[in-house]
Amino acid sequence: MDIGVGLYCLQATASTPRHPATAYRELLDEARLLESLGFESMWLSEHHFFYDGYCPALLPAAQAALSVTQTLRVGTGMLLLPLQEPQRLARMAADIAAGSDGRLDLGVGLGYRDVEFDGKGVARKQRLGRQRAGLEALEQTAVPAGTTLWVGSATPKAVARAGAAGRPIMLSGANPLSLVTELAQAHREGWEQAGRPGGVKPKVVALRNFWLTDDEAERQAVLDWQRASYVLYAGLGWSVAAQSSTEAMDFTTDLDAALKQAVDTSVVGSAQTLIDALTEVSEAGVDGVVLRCIIEGAPKERVDHMLTRFAHEVLPAVRDLEVAV
Repeated sequence: MDIGVGLYCLQATASTPRHPATAYRELLDEARLLESLGFESMWLSEHHFFYDGYCPALLPAAQAALSVTQTLRVGTGMLLLPLQEPQRLARMAADIAAGSDGRLDLGVGLGYRDVEFDGKGVARKQRLGRQRAGLEALEQTAVPAGTTLWVGSATPKAVARAGAAGRPIMLSGANPLSLVTELAQAHREGWEQAGRPGGVKPKVVALRNFWLTDDEAERQAVLDWQRASYVLYAGLGWSVAAQSSTEAMDFTTDLDAALKQAVDTSVVGSAQTLIDALTEVSEAGVDGVVLRCIIEGAPKERVDHMLTRFAHEVLPAVRDLEVAV
């Protein structure tokens, strides 16, 4: 099982203010640290027109992180493809991938905020067509071996389409394990029913709210940080329509219930607790996990301490976990 870390959003929020330059400088420090600890990847996230400076241009930030590392993969989770000009994006991604020996993981999503589409002069109703055109442009661009194009999907139908196209997917950290299992199965079935395009099953990666600690006070603090991070997403207007047999993640209808559901996905505890949880995720059909630990209110020194412990106490035990077929 591959383990990455995210999501790096490069924000300066009301509760955790900092100079904008600090966020970008610390991104490079974090890239060096993750590589030294043996993590496979770091993941960045994009939004536009939000008060806190949420990163609006992922590829330059990804290129900077790649430039100070040699083995670490850097991914976008997610780049809002319908808001981009496909050919320009494809050329930029190809150049960055070529300069980093194919260590770029390009994750793309539809986007959901009206203000972003309005601000970019794009009609939201066009987003699916623009997403398809963008994917075609990226897949037709010659990029170095090793570069991966990911799709962010949230419903069984969407992940089945990704599987049928042979595209790997990344799943939200707010998904309960039951929904992760359902989506991973839909992705695999989509791939199989389409005749197994590419011959190798495309991967499923899931963001998961995991934190290693043996201290009860820190455990409670982590749950508070997780809740604060989802309050931020509620402010962004995030919701997923009910198209699944499991409960939808709707932050617009019943905020308290949605926040509780998201925070309840958190696994905070000992090394063995996390190893057991990662084993369950693997058994759900997931090939890799991105630790969702870059969260609102969590001090950098606490995050770095946790990641150092995780690298020494958990990573060696989960390297050889095999995903359920």
